Amino acid sequence: RPFIPSRNPPGGAVAYCDINATRSGILKDLDFLKPLKGKEGVVWAKPYLSPGSEVVGPQDGLPTWVAEIVVQRPTAQAALDYLFELQNSLDPPIV
Repeated sequence: RPFIPSRNPPGGAVAYCDINATRSGILKDLDFLKPLKGKEGVVWAKPYLSPGSEVVGPQDGLPTWVAEIVVQRPTAQAALDYLFELQNSLDPPIV
């Protein structure tokens, strides 16, 4: 029988997403991730790219993945809501 997770998993639920480039250009720096470091509920915020990397935005093709964010909260819905809040607050500096 397959494992079926409980509604409230021990340690809480996690949610994650990739942050995409919002436009094409050069990723100036990774400072947009600094506010997430050490923030309660953020498991990690890891960049996929280095500063100075060329990125593609949705207007020019498949957007480049810039970073990954993983969060943890007591329930799946709380984790997802928190993730959306953080995701909407980020704006990678692309010039």
